[in-house]
Amino acid sequence: MKNDLVLHIHTSPDEIDAAAWNDLLAQQSAPSPFMRHEYLAALHASGSATPESGWTAAFVTLKRGRTLVAACPVYVKDHSYGEYVFDWAWANAYEQNGLAYYPKAVVAVPFTPVPGARLLARDAESRTLLVHGLIQWCKEAELSSLHLLFGADEDVKACEDAGLMLRHTVQFHWTNAAYSDFDAFLASLSHDKRKKIRQ
Repeated sequence: MKNDLVLHIHTSPDEIDAAAWNDLLAQQSAPSPFMRHEYLAALHASGSATPESGWTAAFVTLKRGRTLVAACPVYVKDHSYGEYVFDWAWANAYEQNGLAYYPKAVVAVPFTPVPGARLLARDAESRTLLVHGLIQWCKEAELSSLHLLFGADEDVKACEDAGLMLRHTVQFHWTNAAYSDFDAFLASLSHDKRKKIRQ
């Protein structure tokens, strides 16, 4: 870590300045409303993403002086529920080999399989430093692994460049082709598909 940068671990999004977080989010190539500070804070305030539900917050910020240069939502998990990534086979493989898969670190928005920026950074260098800081923190915290879920392309690249393994999965996205209503959508399908949907 560069001498002028400091990595902080926060146990709640409320410990992070909302305006600074949202400003950083707005600078990303794929900002998602689910990464807004208000949304993440609401997940905690509602009790949805809490240690009791298996989502222990460890939000990471990287600051230069008082300026936020990078940040991401990190959760320490002791299960894989609510991630929309099915890694039970990995957990079983760890167990069969006498290793503990949990706890693990997950950079994600809880219960939200929507792609977008996860590693918020002012520039590529800050993103790289954030990833290296995350890796070091995971080692120090004795976490089994670090997972980035549904990240933007630049997030994935920063993780790959840091030596993390890429796992390929498939996600299906529906795009509304300006259908006037659901019946118009159904009319665009074959008879068999319409029939199956209506059942």
